[in-house]
Amino acid sequence: MNTKAASSVLAFVAFAGAPAYAEVAPAQPFYAGKQVSMLVGSAVGGGYDTYARLVARHLPRFVPGAPSIVVQNMPAAGSLVAMNTLANTSPRDGTTIGAVQNHIGIEPIMGSTGPVENARYDGRRMNWLGSTSKEIPVVVSWANSPIRTFNDTLNQEMLVGTSGAATADSVYARLMNQIIGTKFKIIEGYKGNPDLAMAAERGEIMGRTGWFVSGMLASNGKQIADGQIRVLVQLASEKHPALPDVPLITEFIKDPAVRAQIEFSLSWLAAGRPFVAPPDVPGDRVRILRDGFMKTVSSPEFVDEAHKMSLDVSPMSGEEVQALVERIYATPAEVIRPVKEIMAAK
Repeated sequence: MNTKAASSVLAFVAFAGAPAYAEVAPAQPFYAGKQVSMLVGSAVGGGYDTYARLVARHLPRFVPGAPSIVVQNMPAAGSLVAMNTLANTSPRDGTTIGAVQNHIGIEPIMGSTGPVENARYDGRRMNWLGSTSKEIPVVVSWANSPIRTFNDTLNQEMLVGTSGAATADSVYARLMNQIIGTKFKIIEGYKGNPDLAMAAERGEIMGRTGWFVSGMLASNGKQIADGQIRVLVQLASEKHPALPDVPLITEFIKDPAVRAQIEFSLSWLAAGRPFVAPPDVPGDRVRILRDGFMKTVSSPEFVDEAHKMSLDVSPMSGEEVQALVERIYATPAEVIRPVKEIMAAK
């Protein structure tokens, strides 16, 4: 064997017997060792915050890499500050997500918090991750008020408290005042559900006009069962299973055109308690977050804890919320305009 051939054989033997150090090690999941910020566009202690913190406790188990999640409340302007932050200044790498109020995705076409220019985003470009539940707002009065039925609100003034012009409590009070002639007087400035409950007990307000059933049952279910809080009407086209004897708002509307406006004004409530990520997050990370979210809200541990807290769980996927937002954006201008004028912040 010549020298050149011997060298080739030795080189082959040496290579064949060597450990496979050149093999590429499996890549670590992107979220391994990461911290995810969850911006909550509502005050501490309210329904949105309660759902957000519940998701934050369970979601890490269903995201590869098990990131820690830190909750940060940004309650200003009915989630507008949180949404603008997500859309414009938050990292677009999947390490920041939000839990926002259900109207905020269509704020750029509705302007319920103020001029539409204040909403510096397009809801269709945000990456919707899913929702924990669908929502039905209700009108309620405390037992220490003279308002006993919804018809009473058509005949006498009712002081109702809200935490801001863009919240459901404010928006639906304005809508009902102008469309069906209720006499709600809106008192703004309360920080959230605990403040509103204390104000009602002190007699500062008589009730609320956009309290979501899920949050209401979770925080004040015993008071409702004891008759301390009266549920007057459901702002929906279908009744909540827990309130079979409470009338729907559509039962008080005769005009088909008005009914159409009311139904449009309630359309985004199907988004319930939505979670969202900034635009331009890489598609694979959006899929990881959406998949993790749905596994979270479907897990026995999550559902069991939610039920112990009297929280409703009727989830929507991120794709479903995304499609809903896109459908609402596609609504003809002639349908949007009258509702927008009524719901605009005053």
